[in-house]
Amino acid sequence: MLPDKLLFSVSDLAGLSDQQLIETLKKHWGYTPDQPLYVLGRLKEIPTSNGGSFFILEDLHSVHDGADLLYPLDIPDIRHTVFVGSVKDTGFESGQWIKAQVTLSPEKERIKHENPFALKTMDGGLELLEALPEGVEETEYVIDGKTHIEKWVLDFYLEKNRKVINEESSALRARLQQQQLAEEGRLKKIKTDADALENQISEKDLILEKTNESLARIQKLKSTAQAEFAQQKTFFIQKQKEMEHQLTKLNKFIEKKARMLVNLDLVAQEDVDAMLGRTSSVNDGAGHDFVDVFDADPSKAVSYIQAFMKNKHIVYRRKILEDFYALVTTNDLVILAGDSGSGKTNLVKSFAEAVGGKSIIIPVKPNWTSAEDLLGYYNPLEQKYLTTPFLDALFEAARNPSIPYFICLDEMNLARVEYYFADFLSLLEDRTKAPQIHLYSDSETENLISEVRNFLSLIDDAKSKLEKADLASFLDLLRDEELNAKLHELCGFREGDSLLKYHAQLRKIMSSYLNTPSKFEFPANVRIIGAINVDETTHYLSPKILDRVHIMRFSSPLLDDWVEVEAEVEEFDLDLSLPVKFDIEALGVRSHYPEFDMSDNLVSFLVNIVREYLEPLGIEFGLRTIRQARNYSDAIKALGATDELVLNNIILHKVLPKLMFDGEKSVDENIYRKDILISMRDHLAEKLAGLDAESTVSCIDELDRVIRNARANDWVVNYWAR
Repeated sequence: MLPDKLLFSVSDLAGLSDQQLIETLKKHWGYTPDQPLYVLGRLKEIPTSNGGSFFILEDLHSVHDGADLLYPLDIPDIRHTVFVGSVKDTGFESGQWIKAQVTLSPEKERIKHENPFALKTMDGGLELLEALPEGVEETEYVIDGKTHIEKWVLDFYLEKNRKVINEESSALRARLQQQQLAEEGRLKKIKTDADALENQISEKDLILEKTNESLARIQKLKSTAQAEFAQQKTFFIQKQKEMEHQLTKLNKFIEKKARMLVNLDLVAQEDVDAMLGRTSSVNDGAGHDFVDVFDADPSKAVSYIQAFMKNKHIVYRRKILEDFYALVTTNDLVILAGDSGSGKTNLVKSFAEAVGGKSIIIPVKPNWTSAEDLLGYYNPLEQKYLTTPFLDALFEAARNPSIPYFICLDEMNLARVEYYFADFLSLLEDRTKAPQIHLYSDSETENLISEVRNFLSLIDDAKSKLEKADLASFLDLLRDEELNAKLHELCGFREGDSLLKYHAQLRKIMSSYLNTPSKFEFPANVRIIGAINVDETTHYLSPKILDRVHIMRFSSPLLDDWVEVEAEVEEFDLDLSLPVKFDIEALGVRSHYPEFDMSDNLVSFLVNIVREYLEPLGIEFGLRTIRQARNYSDAIKALGATDELVLNNIILHKVLPKLMFDGEKSVDENIYRKDILISMRDHLAEKLAGLDAESTVSCIDELDRVIRNARANDWVVNYWAR
């Protein structure tokens, strides 16, 4: 038997079995021998020297009374932690509180760490904990011998279990539908059998008797099934009403709490309205419905968009509008390139107006060097997030989810795009769901909520002690000298501090918190457009950027045949001052790119181009780019594009912008890059022989321009050179 000691040495524990060690540890931690060993702890990620990591639980507590748990060892620098290992695919993150069932670590690990009690978590034994709202323990009251709790606690647990309720409701709905389909199938079969029996009634009386008996049994089964169906339907309707009732109460609770903050002038009413979704800063006005008026046909819609723009004295070629529309529906980043005045930003503004949306132009500054210049940053000294016009535009779009937003980064390459935009662009590559944009740590939000809660508690305490519960507004608090002095005392203000100054600071922090959440989903109604000029004052786009974007290059509008362009415009017996009204999903849903499939003609042709020409030219063209090309192909073909036009546009968007190399550099003993470039031009010209080059920009014409410029410049190939 071990002596009763507060702390043991390693020698005290030598020779004990694993069961004895566990029983000793349970005894010192207040567990009975028959209780499973659970602990509470906080996850922490530990990096390893090889670039990996593992997780531990630290800050251990008892599941019974929350008491701190320390290993009862008289060993210096002992680590009071539990080994977890990997939490991959669990969704758990460092910093979260976990309930874990634990057992002894392998003996060699205990010897290695000189801790006979060292613990590890059991497989599948991790459960995520969530903090209860402040004041739950004070919500129980006994009235007439019955225990009551405040409704907001029930609402809290309702919200926590809403997902389970929704899943159960969906499962119930599916089960009812299956039962209904099965019943309909059974009734259909019954009717068929009955019809067959009725045809034999005149021949066999016995069959008639048996048939009648069968019909009686079937009718009984039908009645039973119908009764069960009605019962299930009634149950579902009742559950739906209960959930709607609880949701109404939850909204009332939120409004009540928000009204308290408004009365104390800690938040503005417009911030509360925005939080509750009551306001919209953009008017979703009238227009011609895409489905009802244009039969959900994008080709008809683009024709109307061209006429709408012409009515406002803005003219673009039909193929340009079709190309831009298709690119918008891909949910990829689109970059419009061309000289100043070539119509890049005007296209964004005009197109947004034509589809009932809003365009926001964000000028890029030459001194942008990081993502903070794009999205802003959290200032810990001021305890607020400093936003940017770009971030404000995203927030505005989120408040108006039914309106398309086109955010244009103008002069995008005045600064190096890979410095300030690459991280954001990588974030947008997530095609499985709406990307999450993280602005600052959730702990800052928790600190603010704690500070506001404490301040409100002190106000209630002061009003209670001075019996001035009728004072509700902050102005009342300021005017009452006695209450003001009491708050000054309770808040621990020093000389020079004041309630007014502290309130102003807290209000500013609250406003920042309400208007700038720590994280939010990228709005589905937003499209990001870039506009660039390429000259001596700007930077070229890096390969990382070019791999992920589509480039539309604009020439001078003075070079167009305006008579020919205006002849494309169709007439409509519609009010041309009204836009086309799209549902956001009709403008493209973020979804997986099509799979890489070598049996697809476009894929096989692009792979051949890569192998025969682009790789020898030193131009990267990867798997992602080919999948993007397939996605664009599906979008532009919805507008009636031919295979030649699809390929032509892909070469313009994804290949030509990468043409920057020394044509005199040899690839083989007698072959130079300039020869491969000319060979690629001829191969594409043969493939695109059926392209209508009169109505669209031809990639062959662009290649001819590049080759002419290279010949005149010692074979320095540069697509962007004039």
